[in-house]
Amino acid sequence: MRFPRNSDKSLWLPLLALLALVSEAGAWWWIARMPGGMSWQGPTLLGLGAALCAVAVSLLLWRKIVPPREAPIEPQRPMSPTKLDSLQARQLLASSLDALDVGVEIWDEHDRLVLYNKKLNLMRVNFHTPADIGQSFEALVRAKLKQHLVPAAIGREQEWLTQRLATRGTHTEPQLKELAGNQWVNTYETRTPEGFLVASWVDVTELVRKGRMLEASNRRLAQQSATDELTGLANRRRFDEALEVEWQRAARSVTPLSLLMVDIDHFKNYNDCYGHVAGDECLRRVASVLGQCVRRAGELVARYGGEEFVMLLPGADMAHACETAQNCLDLIEEKALPHATSVTAPHVTFSIGIACLLPDATLNPASLVNAADTAMYRAKTSGRAHYEVADQADWEIDKDTPRTQPSPLS
Repeated sequence: MRFPRNSDKSLWLPLLALLALVSEAGAWWWIARMPGGMSWQGPTLLGLGAALCAVAVSLLLWRKIVPPREAPIEPQRPMSPTKLDSLQARQLLASSLDALDVGVEIWDEHDRLVLYNKKLNLMRVNFHTPADIGQSFEALVRAKLKQHLVPAAIGREQEWLTQRLATRGTHTEPQLKELAGNQWVNTYETRTPEGFLVASWVDVTELVRKGRMLEASNRRLAQQSATDELTGLANRRRFDEALEVEWQRAARSVTPLSLLMVDIDHFKNYNDCYGHVAGDECLRRVASVLGQCVRRAGELVARYGGEEFVMLLPGADMAHACETAQNCLDLIEEKALPHATSVTAPHVTFSIGIACLLPDATLNPASLVNAADTAMYRAKTSGRAHYEVADQADWEIDKDTPRTQPSPLS
């Protein structure tokens, strides 16, 4: 095939390569300027479309103009114009593929490597060498596995290889792969009508890192929205969500659900005496004490109000709930946090209300909270520094019913 210098046909391949380069540059410009959190699909598809266009045309030229292997060039004879044109076209093909900002591999119908571009070796250092041309995909991959160049396959190389060979060329969606050195690429595999396989590698390391940073930020925000800032415990919102979930689970499995309502005795006096900074430190130390008293999976301690805390104990019967309450009373006594204005003890103490039941359709989660709250108020009016268990009257109390007020300070 001859390309006369003055013929318009001689311009189409450089123009196509230029179009591919401009499209690739546009795609990366798009990625660099788009705000965080937006979809990467648009710029990725733009860049991939340019790459596949260039590769497809290049492959067509390869099939038409490259002489078969069975007909080697005889160096002694003068090169014919046709062979000279073929050599020039091949060089143009190689330089066009090397100019792409996408890694490219082309495999023949027998899955043997036909060519690759420089970008692939920049993405995966020394991944291919000229000696790899003509080698089968399986043989090359086995060599890479021996060198531990595939992080996802380490420790299960044969299983990974079997699965990879079974799915080769069947993916209709890009495959995200992790390379050595915390590098990430999207790989695309496309079959040509001639049975060749074109594999494109798009470096998405920066996009993956930004995505992970965004996910971590979202997790932190979610955690902050469910955590009490002062004590680090779950907040009221998190408790309400957990109570609803555990109530439904206990109703399905017919298992008990217990709740402890804990109040710091004379905390207003504590703040007045020591100041709000010391009061905040007291709340943090109380939170630590209560956190040490829960041991089972699923048990939750939350800050319910100013100086009120709740302890949700899924699967706990009354005996376990009372044991937990007594542990709280014993541990806060051991800490002996000074409380000079308390008329109950010279140190910080708790009043605790306990409620335990088997949830069913006749009750709702609020009834458990009301019962524990009422029992806690009874503990405060009967001497403080101990726990009380909700009785039948406590279960029947409405959330708007006034509770017995604590005795006035002497």
